[in-house]
Amino acid sequence: MGLIECIIVNALRRLGRVSMDRLAKIVFLIDRLGGFEVFNWDRIDLVLTSPEFISVIERLTKTGVIKTVGDFVIPPDNNYDPGCGWLENSVKSAIEYVINKYGGLSDGELDDVIDSIMEGVY
Repeated sequence: MGLIECIIVNALRRLGRVSMDRLAKIVFLIDRLGGFEVFNWDRIDLVLTSPEFISVIERLTKTGVIKTVGDFVIPPDNNYDPGCGWLENSVKSAIEYVINKYGGLSDGELDDVIDSIMEGVY
């Protein structure tokens, strides 16, 4: 799960304290627009979800790398290395692109972008 963990941890570090739902939306955009496509994304009752995303969040929480408070995820304040390897620069570049372009959008606007991507229109 090196690349998956790399995307989630670095996105979380860049975003700071963020809701789980918004983190999933941003990670979806990083995954798709960055060309990684390592998550199996689906919409369940209008909620964007991925078994890989949930699994990594749970594992990182159990091991104390990240913290969850209610529906919010708090980034690591440690030197945890998610193991990005040779893809580190590509991941960080994709994160910067997505956050700069879409980070200021409301959740509803992000949903519209995500719907377009999932439908293959975007």
